[in-house]
Amino acid sequence: MTPHKTALKSALLASAGLALFSATAGAVAPPVVITGASLFANCSNAGTTNYLGAEVEPWVAVNPANPQSAIAGWQQDRWSDGGAKSVMSGYTADGGATWTRVVVPGINACTGGLAPLLDFDRSTDPWVEFNASGSIAYYMSLSFDNDPAPGVSGANAMLVNRSFDGGATWEATPKVLVINDDGNKFSDKNSLTTDPNDPLVAYAVWDTLANVKGRHDGAADARGRRRAAIDRGGTSENSRFAYIGPSEFTRTINGGNNWDPVKTIHNPGVTAQTIGNMIVVQSAAQGGDVFNFYTQIDHNGQTTLGFVKSSDQGVNWTTGKTAIKTQLTRNGTTTPDAKQIVRDGNILFDAAVDPGNGNLYLTWQDARNQNIDRVNFSMSTNDGQTWSIPVVIAKTPSSTNKLRMQSFVPSVAVGSDGRVYVTYYDFRNDTAAGGEATDYWVISCNASCQVGTSWGNEQRLTPTSFNMLNAPVARGLFLGDYMGLARQGLKMLAVFGVATGTSPVNKSEIVSVQISPP
Repeated sequence: MTPHKTALKSALLASAGLALFSATAGAVAPPVVITGASLFANCSNAGTTNYLGAEVEPWVAVNPANPQSAIAGWQQDRWSDGGAKSVMSGYTADGGATWTRVVVPGINACTGGLAPLLDFDRSTDPWVEFNASGSIAYYMSLSFDNDPAPGVSGANAMLVNRSFDGGATWEATPKVLVINDDGNKFSDKNSLTTDPNDPLVAYAVWDTLANVKGRHDGAADARGRRRAAIDRGGTSENSRFAYIGPSEFTRTINGGNNWDPVKTIHNPGVTAQTIGNMIVVQSAAQGGDVFNFYTQIDHNGQTTLGFVKSSDQGVNWTTGKTAIKTQLTRNGTTTPDAKQIVRDGNILFDAAVDPGNGNLYLTWQDARNQNIDRVNFSMSTNDGQTWSIPVVIAKTPSSTNKLRMQSFVPSVAVGSDGRVYVTYYDFRNDTAAGGEATDYWVISCNASCQVGTSWGNEQRLTPTSFNMLNAPVARGLFLGDYMGLARQGLKMLAVFGVATGTSPVNKSEIVSVQISPP
């Protein structure tokens, strides 16, 4: 398919519910819409509701050798019951002023996949990354066959496509990291991280759920299992449903030509699982250690943020260690007026490492403050041996409507000067008139970040609020389990979703915003 270009145009922004605005000097640039009309309108498969034209769950990577070059990935045409028609990519060669959309080929039936991927009708979990030299870009995704027969689960696979021209084109045939073809296993919530110390090395991680037939929406299912455990009062159900969900790992040491055999690097035990596995790598000057973070959900519904560490580029791993015992609400974010559930990052997190000093950073939604979802933060200055006390860092103001104080789906990244940035959504501009007004924000900190009051310089990234009720519905109003945030030279590049309308079905777009240091 021919690439399609989108530029910053008043009409396009208006159609996305975003008015042009004058940014605060030295703060944020106007938003640029990355996405556009679906290229998969003629590709159909079975399901409940398909949100044609709905783009969700973006990730972004910036070329370390050229900050003007960046790639974004997202789900295109989200289904209500798991996955999307496919995933898409977009690249920019001018720092984000304009973007060109490109189909990721060969990953399913909608994109010309060959057998056995020809039988896969949906894709999800987009993740993009450049290698250390900027010469290779990776696009990791999950594809699956959505219930080929009643009561039968289809095959699923973790895939990686590469680009050698900054995302303008992708390999026609993806590398298959793992394929589960018996319907009894489902690999989910993948991420890919390149080693900043070696341009030929990259790491891929995910969780694999066993004994979960009929499941093709891992994050939503994990939330459901956690709620069920809470409702049972923490008693085990091992004898009834003995599922497992370990952290799985593979790596390449030759630029993606070959990948190691998949191995388990953390097993939380029976009737427990990991989700949201994500690797960060310290610089060689700081030891070059590789950290895989994950959320662990135990049989009683308790959630923790844990990690395993490798000091030899993933050959050997430590045993799992808890960083934070999280305190989550049962359902996650709820809209302030209509009281609709938002499918957010409730059981997930984001992680980052400072390449200068090796500090490790975690941000997530937590209910330990006022029993509502709010963005929390913790950090380690000693390779994860100890972690700072979690603190609320979101600057969402107090309100008589407590639900307007929620903040959700945080992302974290580190600037070239060591400043730490976090982005998130909130409802502070919502009013009793309805509409569930939602906005996206960025805050930052450059010293004593373990103290909540050290965070400031808040900037609004949505020039006008959007109505969260217009978002696609996938077991909750859904813009994505995660959003993208990456260093772009001296600046930062945020890529996130906004809900834009309801005709004929709920729609959303992916936009990018460039952020300058305060």
